[in-house]
Amino acid sequence: MGLLDIDLGSAREPKAVDADKEYIVRWVDANEGLDKNGHTYIQVVLDVPQEADSKTFTQFVGLPYQGMEPKALNASKWRLKILLEAFGIDHTKPINLDECKGRQAWAILGVSDDDQYGRQNYVKKYIRPA
Repeated sequence: MGLLDIDLGSAREPKAVDADKEYIVRWVDANEGLDKNGHTYIQVVLDVPQEADSKTFTQFVGLPYQGMEPKALNASKWRLKILLEAFGIDHTKPINLDECKGRQAWAILGVSDDDQYGRQNYVKKYIRPA
């Protein structure tokens, strides 16, 4: 079958899923980088595997760094802990981001509108395992 032999009639534009509902989200990938202030972050790429035409979306996770104010440091650590626990990742050991791919977690998603990318999902809250 060649490229021109593919039936594209059933193709649907990817869209954001409904807000304020619980979904299983899958960790697709993660990129590590430095923000504009030189602080390390990871950007986790997520999708909703049970929704075939849902868009992938990202979650920015600023990592704790030396010199943070105590309250900001605690908040940063807490957000990271919630993320890792939701995906069943042991945060007491070194983490290889490539090994996180494919892991799933429950989350309540929100929807935002972006001039460049249109409607996008984001994680409002992870539901941690009991």
